[in-house]
Amino acid sequence: MARNLKHFIKKHLLLLGIIVALLIITTASITLYTLHQNQVITSNNLATQANTKATDALITKIKQAKAAAEALKAKQTTPVTAPTVVQTTKTTPVISCNTSTAHNDPSSIDVLVNKKHCLQPLSFVPSDLVSVDGATLSAKASASFDLMYKAAAAAGQPFGVSSSYRSYTTQVTTYNYWVSVSGQAGADTYSARAGYSEHQTGLAVDLQAGSCELSCFVGTTQYTWLQDHSTDYGFIQRYPTGSQSITGYETEEWHYRYVGLAVAQDMKARGITTLEEYWGIDGGDY
Repeated sequence: MARNLKHFIKKHLLLLGIIVALLIITTASITLYTLHQNQVITSNNLATQANTKATDALITKIKQAKAAAEALKAKQTTPVTAPTVVQTTKTTPVISCNTSTAHNDPSSIDVLVNKKHCLQPLSFVPSDLVSVDGATLSAKASASFDLMYKAAAAAGQPFGVSSSYRSYTTQVTTYNYWVSVSGQAGADTYSARAGYSEHQTGLAVDLQAGSCELSCFVGTTQYTWLQDHSTDYGFIQRYPTGSQSITGYETEEWHYRYVGLAVAQDMKARGITTLEEYWGIDGGDY
């Protein structure tokens, strides 16, 4: 009887152990499964959040692109308003700029143009401009200039042209440029205001020797040749040394003005170097 009881207990303890072991295994499996599912859910949530952010960013970009397209379309269909043009009045009256009633015809070779003698009208344009030897000049001066140009070349003293006729508009630009460089007071010593420039008459030309122009020109053999021969063709150096108080401008060895053969040779014979002195008309500053 006791033996059978021991066998019974032993048998049931073994069965109980097996049941407990199964319970432990089952619990562990459930726990592992639950952990795995939690990880899957977490990963899915992160992926979902990332997708949501990407989607939101894409939607934002689409909205921005749409807004930009609508703005561009509106800009293209909006009428363009023309800028307002402001009319300005010239500060210098046409008549009051002249101190003399003589030598006022801008179409004549005896016209005087300086800081006290403007062109009338200020916007004067010669009606007979022609191109010759790299210069644009009045036909009144072109033939004589061509003779001088060819004579210089034949003498081995060829010169070129750096500037000749300038319109009123061009002179505005030129003068304003020099004002930006030297200020108005400085620019007025070597650059004429529009309507006060000999270049606007078509009778003046700036010369150069090769690439040597402006102040460099005085040291060239071409300049020496012109000093001896320019009056033979009706041209004078318009702004000689030491005459700034008379002409209003610093020395310009490169600037030559056509005045006609008779006047040019008479000035040379009498030792008169400026038109202001020759014609007895005031010059100097504005």
